[in-house]
Amino acid sequence: MSVEFKCPSCGKKLFSYETRARKYEKIIKNCKKCGAEYADPRCYELALDGIPEDEFGYLQYVLIVALGAFFIWRGIHLLGVYQLGVPSSMQWLMPVVFLGIGVAAIIGAVISMISIKTGAKRRKLEKLLEESKIRMKDPTYKASLRRFGYNVPDDTADFYYN
Repeated sequence: MSVEFKCPSCGKKLFSYETRARKYEKIIKNCKKCGAEYADPRCYELALDGIPEDEFGYLQYVLIVALGAFFIWRGIHLLGVYQLGVPSSMQWLMPVVFLGIGVAAIIGAVISMISIKTGAKRRKLEKLLEESKIRMKDPTYKASLRRFGYNVPDDTADFYYN
């Protein structure tokens, strides 16, 4: 589901985002128009939340491969079908679009599965965890997180350590 996010101070539209999307970076940001601080709802501090294990699941990628295969099948099917209302010089366009989307989906999913299997994705998230731990040593950043309702322990020993 797509959500529009506006600056809580000036009301300027800052971005639209998918509620399922995650970014592992600094949560507290400043509005480019008025300079007010806001908590970016797309962002997560790995030092507080830990590395989510659902990042390493294969099911979503298997479903993407299946969807990609469907697009390829549909594109091949459309190659032999005359599409009404489409000029004969453009009959190739729709099958090629379906084939391209299917191939791109499968390649992307396979690359993601390989990065999980080889541990590259875990290493990347562990690097982001270390960056998060460094950010959490800043007392002003921790105070800002508390101001926005985040449960931030006083002692860094209470943070998540993988």
